[in-house]
Parts: sequence; C-alpha cells; structure tokens
Amino acid sequence: MKTYTLLLTIALTGCGSIPFTSQTKAPEQELIVDKTVQSMGRNEVIDAVKQCESAGLRAIPFYAKRKISSYTVETIVEVTCGPRYQY
Repeated sequence: MKTYTLLLTIALTGCGSIPFTSQTKAPEQELIVDKTVQSMGRNEVIDAVKQCESAGLRAIPFYAKRKISSYTVETIVEVTCGPRYQY
C-alpha cells in the first residue's frame, strides 16, 4: 500500500510541474528559397529511376516549382530510393 501511495504521489507531482497554458502557439515556419538548386535533366531522372528499380526499390522524386515565362512549372530536383509497397 505504501508503494502504491508513493507511486501515485510521484505521478501527480510530475504532472503538476508541467505549466498549463490555455493558448498554444504554432511553431514558427519560414519558407527558404534557394535559387541555386538545379533541376535534373531528363536523362538524369531516367538513370536515377533505373538505378532504384535495379536495386529492387521504388523511385521517389522531389519536385520544386520554378517560374518560367510567367508560368509556374514543377521540375524534379532529386530522386531518392524508397522501399517497395507489399500488397
């Protein structure tokens, strides 16, 4: 019984030491634009996809948006390999 009382006291004390605030703030985020990132060429993307598939993995492309002649276009900037889905 003494152990139970001791554990209950420690648990309630630990929870009571955390300050409670009624308003939580969202984490501050900032968009960082790196103008030096180069998009991959068509042959580079094809080669990266083939390397992933030959290793038994799937290709995961990462896109960036570029403004070309006042149009926003998505371009591939990186291809990484991830595990295949098993169904």
